[in-house]
Amino acid sequence: MTKDRSFIDQVAANTAQEPAVVSRVIEEFCLALRRELEEYKGINGDYVGEQLHWDIGNRAFFHLLGFLDQFSEKYQWEPGSAREYVSRLFTEDEWKPFSQEYCRAKASDNPPSAAPASSTLEEFCSAAYACAMSLMSNADYVQKELPTVELPTDIRASIESLCADWIGTKHDVIHELDELQESSNIEDRIRRIMSWLGEDMVKLQEQVRRLEALATAEDRYRLAYLLVGESGGNILRSFVAAGESADRVLEGR
Repeated sequence: MTKDRSFIDQVAANTAQEPAVVSRVIEEFCLALRRELEEYKGINGDYVGEQLHWDIGNRAFFHLLGFLDQFSEKYQWEPGSAREYVSRLFTEDEWKPFSQEYCRAKASDNPPSAAPASSTLEEFCSAAYACAMSLMSNADYVQKELPTVELPTDIRASIESLCADWIGTKHDVIHELDELQESSNIEDRIRRIMSWLGEDMVKLQEQVRRLEALATAEDRYRLAYLLVGESGGNILRSFVAAGESADRVLEGR
């Protein structure tokens, strides 16, 4: 850090508050802002244009819009970009509680009348989310490293297609999880999510088997086999955890 004081220390000094208090307020503000942006219905569903300035006041609204303007100029942001930053700065054990916190917050605001026990459903949401994000992060990693390994053209194309499938499944799963809490048929949505993830696991296993046979025949392809195999192992572990969580929810129905 190049500044003499941290961001939190500066705000604490400006507001005559303890840094710990400021830190907690910032955390709660960011969580609440994310939830409101997602859940707001309003007239046209435009939270920023219709409601945000009432929620945070004119001064905060003005400077937040300025931040968003500068952000849009400096960053090429797409769905899933957050995962790249999170995976770069934190371990899964560090960020997973934040994901669980968000699922719990949504569940407490939207308790389904016929929902399974909230703890098991929250556990599934967290595990399925982690699996979806594992698909995204490992797809990104394989895509970045793929040009550095030797492969036949057709096998390379099949791996690129597999990565595209992983990214697509990630988006589908996250969307389905967003709808899960308000659904009248939670079991069907859980089965749908696990079916999508399961299809990708089948494709992954087939691809790894092909690469294993290729690497056994010619050692120059071993790096490609390790690249996809190790990334696939990361995904498979998160898939198993999601599947076990899904079973617990469905068994309780």
